[in-house]
Amino acid sequence: MLKVILFLLAGGAIIAGGWLLAGIPGHVAVSIGSISIDTSAPFAILLLIALFVAILIVLRIVRAVWGIPRTGANWRRRRRLVLGQRAATRVLVALAAGEQGAARKEASRARNYLGESPQTLLLVAEAARLSGREDEAEAAFRVLTNQKDARFLGLRGLLRQAVDRGDWAEALVIAKDAEAAHPGTAWLRQQRAELALRTENWAEALQLIGPDPHKAAYYVAAADAEPDASRALAFAKRGWKQEPGFTPAALAYARRLRTGGYEKRALACIASAWKLAPHPDLATFALASVSNELARAQAAKRLTAGNPAHPESRLLLARVALDAGLTGEARHQIEIMEGDGLNLRRQCLLLAEIEEHERGDTEVGRLAQRDALRRAASADPDPHWQCSHCHADNRAWQPKCESCGNIGTVQWVSGVKATSGLPVIVG
Repeated sequence: MLKVILFLLAGGAIIAGGWLLAGIPGHVAVSIGSISIDTSAPFAILLLIALFVAILIVLRIVRAVWGIPRTGANWRRRRRLVLGQRAATRVLVALAAGEQGAARKEASRARNYLGESPQTLLLVAEAARLSGREDEAEAAFRVLTNQKDARFLGLRGLLRQAVDRGDWAEALVIAKDAEAAHPGTAWLRQQRAELALRTENWAEALQLIGPDPHKAAYYVAAADAEPDASRALAFAKRGWKQEPGFTPAALAYARRLRTGGYEKRALACIASAWKLAPHPDLATFALASVSNELARAQAAKRLTAGNPAHPESRLLLARVALDAGLTGEARHQIEIMEGDGLNLRRQCLLLAEIEEHERGDTEVGRLAQRDALRRAASADPDPHWQCSHCHADNRAWQPKCESCGNIGTVQWVSGVKATSGLPVIVG
């Protein structure tokens, strides 16, 4: 209906225009050389309009002919763009499907169509990595680093390659460049923290790392690596505050307190740690300055007062009592452990020593010692340092596992025989 109305209106306008044009009076005479044209004014106006339309048509034709090369170039460019986008889509599909050959082929095709754009370079690099062509991927990432807007993408790819091959020095350099290119990135901060841990730059790792269950271990390692005594004390104190029951943290802090002349504070730190998690190394530190055997027995009682029923407390009291010649007290502690159902190797060995001191080189004494040693051979293993990742035993605590190199995984464990194949119980 609307089209009909518009058609009628247009027709009416044309008729009205023609009627008005026909009503114009006068005539027009034109002489060009020997040619003379004499016509009415309406016809002259129609000729002018026709001439103007013809000129416009000719100009359009000339313009179209003149623009044929550019139009062809634009068409080819649009065609290459479409083909390049299709190739890029096929690269993504091949990457998702794990098709190595197809991914590299389509990535090369997309690069030919779209040129050195960040998107195509990234696709080329990922396709090369999927195919194991790390050199091709590195070349694409390096081209990306030369493009201002895509520099961070190239640096991230190079950083990932350096980390994969374990080139920590190169990874540190790339990480600093990436930080300069795109500062404040959460991913990059975490990556730099991991690199600092790998290179044992503990102080920098603590500045970069967020919440971490192994942070106390990092503080201890930072304290041990720090040449400045005051900074080392600060690191050790933070580690102890982070986890007061962590033996290495307590020992690191207490050692520096003792070195600084704060013996009472050092012993208080050790006693606090013993109350939470008794450990033989804590006892060694606490009794190191006591030479008299009876005094050592008294010092051991003060140390274990916060956690007297723990097996380590029983073993320590039995050890110092035996050293002081108090075999009755030593046997009493061992008997309590036996009553609690404990059967540790050190417990059995201590019992053998008690039998030797009490009964001497007699037949009864030798039989009792032999029985205790036989029990020690089949007893539960003593607590020891073990990696929670690879379950390898470590001679002493250290921030990195001797076997697998994992950081912060060496823990004090007990309660499971080494040949049982069962998971360890963290002490």
